Amino acid sequence: MSRSSTLLCHDIYQNINKTAENQIVFNRENETVCSSSKTWHWFNATAQVPLKQVRYLSSLQTECPRGDSWQCICEFSRLELLKDKMPTFAVSVDCSNMQLKQLPQKLPRNAISLNVAYNNITSLDELSTNPSYDSLREFIADHNDISSINKLEGSKFLDSYAYLSLRHNKIKSLPTYLWVSNVNDKNYVSNKYGVKFGGNELHCDCNTAKYLKMWLQTKVLDYDEVLCENVKERVIDLDSTKMCVYPADWTDYIYYIIASEILLLISIIIKVSYDYWVFKTSGFLPWPANKMPKLPCDWLCET
Repeated sequence: MSRSSTLLCHDIYQNINKTAENQIVFNRENETVCSSSKTWHWFNATAQVPLKQVRYLSSLQTECPRGDSWQCICEFSRLELLKDKMPTFAVSVDCSNMQLKQLPQKLPRNAISLNVAYNNITSLDELSTNPSYDSLREFIADHNDISSINKLEGSKFLDSYAYLSLRHNKIKSLPTYLWVSNVNDKNYVSNKYGVKFGGNELHCDCNTAKYLKMWLQTKVLDYDEVLCENVKERVIDLDSTKMCVYPADWTDYIYYIIASEILLLISIIIKVSYDYWVFKTSGFLPWPANKMPKLPCDWLCET
């Protein structure tokens, strides 16, 4: 059947799943392809798919993350058609509500979506250090105990993600690089694309009111649900004229002090210049010099 364009992937999949004695053996498996069908729920386009990709459908569950008391659910979400590459199956992994304390150590091949909502996860280290997370494009970790996203700086995920949801965690601050650079310069408007931070209580200050507030409104889908922990307001309701008022101290008057010193210096220069002119023209010493008592050296000079 090698190089045939009429073989349907659905039919091959049914035979691959049969018992060993009833399986069809393909002598040239590396050269065998099948046609995807729009009527098959795994595909939304017609394409020539390598046989080894169809065989991967049967082994997916063996690669799905699992533990002693939990088992994630892995499903094929779509067929990815990339230029100059063979079609591959994109995998979605659902590990939600399983009382996990950390992210799974290994994801299936071509995993593009991971849902770990409603767990007890505290760290996002795997997103930046684990190679099996490199193909991830969607990450959902709502209702966990995540307090920082600093580990995402410089990660492949942050450079290429489509959807990030960290709703109702314990995030107190968003790193400056996230909202002053173009790393999140994505103009998605759908709930399937973008960033969600709603339900987190940030520590709000002047920068939050002046800059972070603007970033949230343009980049975060649920910006109206991001709260402040130190003031009982939503971030979008912050008034920069109130948040940027600081207690007065002596540094607030530094310009007045400098101006006064400059005026005093100019006055002294003018006075000395005037006294010198009077002494040269009339021989009179300035009034302070006339009133000063004579010193011993003055008597010696006179004698």
